[in-house]
Amino acid sequence: MKHLSILFYLFLLTQCVLGQDNYHLTIEQMLANEYGLQNGEWVCFDNEQQNLGITYNYGSVDLIQLTTQTEDFTRVTNILNEVEGDYPYDSGWGIENQNTVLEDDVCLLVINLRKTNNPNINDLGKVTVGIQAEDNSIFEELITIQLENQWNQYLIPFQASTTYQPTELVAILNLAWEVQEIEIAGTNIINFGNNYNLEDLPLVLHNERYGGYEANAPWRAEAANRIEMHRKADLNITVNDDNGNPIPNAQVSVTMLEPAFGWGTAIELDRIANNINHTQEYEDILLDLDGQGHKFNWIVPGSSFKWPGIEENWVAPFEQKVNAVNWLKDNGYDIRFHTLVWPGWINTPFDIEANADDPQYIIDRTTNWIDFILNHPDLQNIFDEYDVLNEVTTNRDFEMTFAGYGPYTTGREFYIEVMNQASNLVPDKPKVINDYVTLSSQQNKGFQYDFLKNIIQELIDGGTDLNGIGFQSHLQLFPNSIYEVEETLADFAQFDLALKITEYDIIDPRIDPDLAAKYLEDFITMIYSIPEVDMFMFWGVWDGTHWVQNGTLFNEDWTPKPAATAFFNKVFNEWWTEEVTNANANGLATFRPFKGEYEIVIEYGNTTIIDTVSVLGDLALTYSNAECPESIIADAPLDPANVSGLQQASESIEWSGSVVRGSNTTFQAGNCVKINEEFEVPPNTQFTIDIQPCGTPPLPKPNENEVKKD
Repeated sequence: MKHLSILFYLFLLTQCVLGQDNYHLTIEQMLANEYGLQNGEWVCFDNEQQNLGITYNYGSVDLIQLTTQTEDFTRVTNILNEVEGDYPYDSGWGIENQNTVLEDDVCLLVINLRKTNNPNINDLGKVTVGIQAEDNSIFEELITIQLENQWNQYLIPFQASTTYQPTELVAILNLAWEVQEIEIAGTNIINFGNNYNLEDLPLVLHNERYGGYEANAPWRAEAANRIEMHRKADLNITVNDDNGNPIPNAQVSVTMLEPAFGWGTAIELDRIANNINHTQEYEDILLDLDGQGHKFNWIVPGSSFKWPGIEENWVAPFEQKVNAVNWLKDNGYDIRFHTLVWPGWINTPFDIEANADDPQYIIDRTTNWIDFILNHPDLQNIFDEYDVLNEVTTNRDFEMTFAGYGPYTTGREFYIEVMNQASNLVPDKPKVINDYVTLSSQQNKGFQYDFLKNIIQELIDGGTDLNGIGFQSHLQLFPNSIYEVEETLADFAQFDLALKITEYDIIDPRIDPDLAAKYLEDFITMIYSIPEVDMFMFWGVWDGTHWVQNGTLFNEDWTPKPAATAFFNKVFNEWWTEEVTNANANGLATFRPFKGEYEIVIEYGNTTIIDTVSVLGDLALTYSNAECPESIIADAPLDPANVSGLQQASESIEWSGSVVRGSNTTFQAGNCVKINEEFEVPPNTQFTIDIQPCGTPPLPKPNENEVKKD
């Protein structure tokens, strides 16, 4: 016991003898010279060697202490995280405060990090830096950072939300993202008390160097090739005269009216259609985003149609919401419904949790809600797609309540019933499961990520007609690696369902606007290049109504942000086709437009032909001013014709052939269209039956009452 007392005394004596080292002096000088910050007090010791004694680690990590003479710091901790965790915080490293931090004190974390070049492990180099209470009760800051092989110094400011006595505040690294080896050095917190405001302190994250940021990053050429292959199609237009002879040099123009890909945003319904907060500028911007007449083609009404949002009149009264969605339909928007079932107590009406011990009450209440909203007479034919299930991976109250009740084993069987109920009521509308545990959480592994995949597979195995997977994308201060975005979406493509970016924004307003613009451009380029993705939705574009006042495209005064320029240039310029050419000697004009809805204008001599077509795949069209025949007959198997475009007859069409895959084909006749019962419309093909005299512009939908089938 005596020997232990002597050793402890010697340890304390050593700690007292050691004074401020050169590293901490260098940090003080740097903060004074570069940022004008002075008179701070170190929260930990002002000596690297002493601070090694107040660090700790947990989980599957192996530590080696190293020294270096090539950096401002001299002590390095090499950390090998040996096991990928279910959650990033399953293993970690931390350092505890030694001096008191008072409530409202303004502080700055200084930390140096890098990943190693160890070729024997999957070296991801991703950590979450946390500044938090030792007991996990308070989180002052949590930022996930992608490390580089070079040393980087990170400066992270925060303002204490409470008083921390010694050892009650920790700076921590969550390491269990993957098996990885990193190195850390020179970690400390400097406390400036109330000498400065929080915004006076620097924030240095090197977040402009997110994964794939480089101009020559290999993903860029690969994405460009995929866009050319999957987002465009061949359009061949032949122009003939009245006798069927080709017309050389006929001028042919194709002008995109609407892209096939879904581009859209969440909005607040109270701002439009003469509602309580009607704002004319809001409407005007929606209808003309870039000042060139372009607009989104999809809208989602934010919180307006959530279950408690309807029953508690969030945003606006129900009748005003109906006015608003009708205004949207009248102005040509497709509309997503968000969301039918969000199965956590906090996201449902108050009486649901109050009856938590009565599963049948919750089942009946939920079923009645779905019936109400999907059968409501004022909402028929309004919504074009439904978020049926939202965040079921983390909102598990329904699941836990139903587990073991009646026919339910896991409780998730109820979600199959919800999907089937929606299918019965809106059978022809896509139904989507929507969640945040992938892109929003920067996860491409772990329990929640795998749980989402498991639930999707359960819905598929349960026979539901799940049509899509929604990826909320509420991104953080350090943007996701573009490579991880690609990896995640490629992984979920295995389910052979449409993939949708449903809620894009960067929720930390501290992000540099130019960085936000550059990242948006890279993000949409990657997702647009992935053929399974069919939609990208902002979760608000205007600061004035955005949930954290950081809308992506417009400031509160409606001036465009740099991200607006980036988005408009990509979507309405680079990925938008407006082209004019002359037909060759065979009367053929060739194009390779981006897929979408087009106006075609053909001019030769005194003749002008105007048509509207959907280009969803390779398409060949023939136009002439010749009079249409009285009848068209294709009688299989003698004449199994394969056609596309507009097929006209003044009296009747009898059809046993087929239409070109990926085409937009209209059968137009004055009296009758007869189709063999074995006729099938190929995938990605639009087929319309139009009962009216030839030469009349086609109707948008067939007249079902006048269509006869053999």
